[in-house]
Amino acid sequence: MPGTRTPSAPVVSEQMRECLLAAEVRGRRAALRGKVSRQVPALAAVSPARFAMAVATVDGTEAYIGEAGTGFSIQSLSKLFALCALLRHEPDVWTDVGWVPTEAGYGSVADLERNHWRPRNPFVNSGALVVTDRLLTHTGDAVGSTIAVVRAGDPDAEVHSDAQVARSEGESDHRNSAIAHVLAEHGRLVNDIDRVLPQYFAQCAITASVRTIARAALFLADRSGERTVLDHDSVRRVNAVLLTSGMYGAAGDIAYRIGLPAKSGIGGGVLAVMPGRGTVCVWSPPLDDDGNSAGGVAAIEEFARLAGWSVF
Repeated sequence: MPGTRTPSAPVVSEQMRECLLAAEVRGRRAALRGKVSRQVPALAAVSPARFAMAVATVDGTEAYIGEAGTGFSIQSLSKLFALCALLRHEPDVWTDVGWVPTEAGYGSVADLERNHWRPRNPFVNSGALVVTDRLLTHTGDAVGSTIAVVRAGDPDAEVHSDAQVARSEGESDHRNSAIAHVLAEHGRLVNDIDRVLPQYFAQCAITASVRTIARAALFLADRSGERTVLDHDSVRRVNAVLLTSGMYGAAGDIAYRIGLPAKSGIGGGVLAVMPGRGTVCVWSPPLDDDGNSAGGVAAIEEFARLAGWSVF
């Protein structure tokens, strides 16, 4: 059943509970039409019936349903937190990773060539590899720096990189290896590929719960200035690129249907941000044809409709 984080937290309204229950019903129904990704062999055996959803608001209210405390492989959700970690060191990195959407897919090499070897945005794989590379240069530990941003919003959370999943990705992910070589050939990487790729795979293999992810991203919704993970301009830019590029080729559809900046991962996680209000995160492993969580997108769409969350 939905609940609150602590007894002292603001009381969860009956409307919020009803929104979560309705979102879960719609999300579980939509998940039946999706398929669990086999892109990472270590994740292929995850049950398609798993479901969790959490909402965190800027006034301190939290509500959740399902397996909200269970860790899952956040995969490309980590790209968001790695970007935020890098922006703390290099706020002008946008000139190197870009900020425009693409319909070419997150793993396209041809799109990288068409754009003169500059990634379109930090959420396609080429852009994420550049972010990891730069973060490695600044900190010496891109994975640890990414985890630190996640833990900043939930200090007591169990957040770690799953070595088995990272190894599985490293053994099977030839496309990202190819992208890294192309980037290196054209001078887009500072560090050796043999350092960057293991960090990237370990970053994608970070495990956290939907409650932790919702809490960790709350600074993107908070306009009070109390959560100082990033400066105001960086937060604005991150939310803008989430809206246009966070869901890859489906970003326009998500903006039309839901109207929230959002990010997905092939582990079945979806995170959405409502500036000024809060965040919502769903975990439902089966993916739709766009590679986004079928149940997660449907659940967030229903929640946003009922709760009145939209940037438009």
